Parts: sequence; structure tokens; C-alpha cells
Amino acid sequence: MNATLLCAFAMLAGLDAAPIEAALHEDSDGSVSLLQVSAHKHTHEEGYKVPPADLCNTGIASGRFCCGSSCGTCGGRGCQNRPGGGDSCCTNQLTSSGRRCVGRNMQNCLLPRGMGRGMGMGMGMGMGGGYGTEPEVPPVDLSVPSIVEELALCETSLVFNTVVHSNLGGAGPDGGSEDLIFGNVSPNTNLVVTATSPYTPNMLNPTGGVMRNGAREGFGVINMASGSSVDLTFSFVDSRDGTPTTPATTVVTFFDGDHGMAHESRESVTIRDMSSFAVDDQTTLTILDDGASALDQANGAAVVTFQSTLRGSKEDNPVSPLSLSTLQARRAAAALFQDKSQFRATLSETGYVNPQGRNFYFAGASSLICGGESKCSTYECPLGFELRQDAEFTICDTKPCSVADHDRCCSAA
Repeated sequence: MNATLLCAFAMLAGLDAAPIEAALHEDSDGSVSLLQVSAHKHTHEEGYKVPPADLCNTGIASGRFCCGSSCGTCGGRGCQNRPGGGDSCCTNQLTSSGRRCVGRNMQNCLLPRGMGRGMGMGMGMGMGGGYGTEPEVPPVDLSVPSIVEELALCETSLVFNTVVHSNLGGAGPDGGSEDLIFGNVSPNTNLVVTATSPYTPNMLNPTGGVMRNGAREGFGVINMASGSSVDLTFSFVDSRDGTPTTPATTVVTFFDGDHGMAHESRESVTIRDMSSFAVDDQTTLTILDDGASALDQANGAAVVTFQSTLRGSKEDNPVSPLSLSTLQARRAAAALFQDKSQFRATLSETGYVNPQGRNFYFAGASSLICGGESKCSTYECPLGFELRQDAEFTICDTKPCSVADHDRCCSAA
């Protein structure tokens, strides 16, 4: 292609023509393809720095990792049993080492990262404006499946089935300590939720409000009055003596990020003390991540706000953490905490025209990061049929549930 035309094309595409002109001078025959221009457009917009081609030349490159050729693969469940052991091929171990690839014969090291955009610290996020200099030991990325497998985040997920005490912010219905305690969220561990600012539940419905606080179908639930916010601290304690415990890794997912009929209404969750987070590729949440630099993540001090953009109703509430529908997944966010005895979150409901109550749902790991399972309660039976009574406990053969699961899930109305 003619160089003048090519540079004109580049400027029309919103690119700097200088690098293309330089490439023309470097090319012996002065030719550059449209594919090369397209590739430059991609890297120009994202600020991505393509690593030298000879890095990891004698190993196996997978994402950001260069594993030894003897490993057979990088990371994944059971990688510690492969040649070289966990220290050689587990992606989490490589991340923790902070060892960078600097030459072609490097193995068991991290490929350099282009620092012009978001770190992918959330599935399909890609909306950051750059996270500055990468710390010596990079943060764990919750959106990398191999790391989720290696840390067994799905197998060791928190469980919300039991409420030991319910008196969040002193609002009742129990007396005594002003907190909400979930029992045995993991072996011998309770989760204590404490309000560190005034807490206002819905007062309009005598059967709602604080009566909704607790555990429901595998979710933790906190009720709030519209037009209010509350700062919460979530603490892990030994269920036998109440002393603080510090899990090595913990995932907590917040669900149902939607708002009411009023256009100005907003529901938001600000999560603090995180190492990483994951959202759906097509998330409907606005993500405000000014406090989520690479250094903040590595130090477990990231602060991110997830804000609703679409209204919702009871019909689209989640029914199972591991069986989220497409819409439910788009309104959820999973956060990773490392070596934390507690983490903090702020729940907020603003801009509602009519007073009402809103429920915040949270749980452990979810289908945002886990393969999960589909339950019949997520299936819509055809006309003339209705879900069986045990639908919420019945696992479908397909994922998501399909017509093949009709007899398992539905009975004649």
C-alpha cells in the first residue's frame, strides 16, 4: 500500500502516523499491510506492550506465565503432581515469586505486562486507565481460572445456612450484642457483621426489615431502607471461643446490583481490603476503581465501588450462588481477600422516590468464577407445567438447565 495513503488512513483512524512511518523506513521494500495498521491501532488504544518474541522461548507460555517445558502445562488443578512440582508450574506460585522473564532461556517466570490499561482484574473489565508501576510481587488475579483452581476457591467456599444472632446496629430482632452472626460459614468459623455507622432497616413492613436479615437459600441477606447507607465490617472468628481467625484466601460475592423505578435511584456496594475482583464480561455495573492500583491489590488494600445502572424486581433475584442466570451474573461482583481476619464494605441506597426496603445478597464463591451447577429453580417450565417442590435443590443434567431437564424439573400444573 502507498505510504502516503497508509499514513492518511492511520490519521483517519485516530492513530499517530509516526510509528507507521518509522515502520516503513525499517521495512526493506517500504510496504506495510492493513493488518499491521490494525495491530498498531489495538496496541495504541490499549497501551499494551508486546513482549519480545524470544522471551519464554524454551518454556511454555500461558497468559502471563512462562512454565518449564517439563511441566507439560501451566497451572490448573493438580499441577503440583506434575514434573517439577507446584513451585515449578503453579501459576499462583509463580505470581508469588515475582520473578520476571528477562531472557529467552527463562522458565518459571512472569511475562511483562503492558501498563496502559486495566489489569483484567475482573472478567472482561478492560476499562482502567493504567495502574502505574507493577509491584515486585503482582496481585493474584481472580479472573484467571487456573489460579481459582489452584487455590481451591470453589471447593472451600463460604456457606451461609445458619444465623446465630441477629441484632445488626441494635435494630433487632434479637437483643444483646449489636451484630449479625452467621454460624459455621467454614469449619469452626463464624462470620460477624458489625455496623460502624448508623444502620437503618426498612420500617414500613412489619414482616420485612430486620426480619429479612440472615441466611436464605445459601445467601446472606441484609435489609436496608431506601435513601440510606451503612458501613459494615465482616469479621471471621473461631466459632468455639470467638477469637479472630485469618483465612488464607476468601471469596465473597455480592449479588443483585439493581435499582428501583426512579431513574435517579442507585444501589451500590463499596468493597475494601480486596486483592482482586471478578465481574461478568457483560456486567451492567458501573465500576469505580480509583483505589485499585496494582500496589493496592498486592497489599490487599484495593477499594472498588460497584454501582447499579439498571432497575430490577423480585423476579430477577438470584436463587443459587452457583447457578446464576445471564442477567443475575451481570449484576454480581466477586471479591478476593487474602490473609484477612476482616474486610469492610459500604452498602448504599440513594435516589428513591418512594420509601421502600431493599435487600443486599451476598455469598461465597459463585458461578462468576466457578463452573458451578444449574438448579431446576433457574428453569422456566412451559405453559401448563410448574416447577417441582424440590426445584431449588435439584441439579439439572445440563448447564444451564434446558428442555432435556423438563421431566426432572417440571410437573403438570
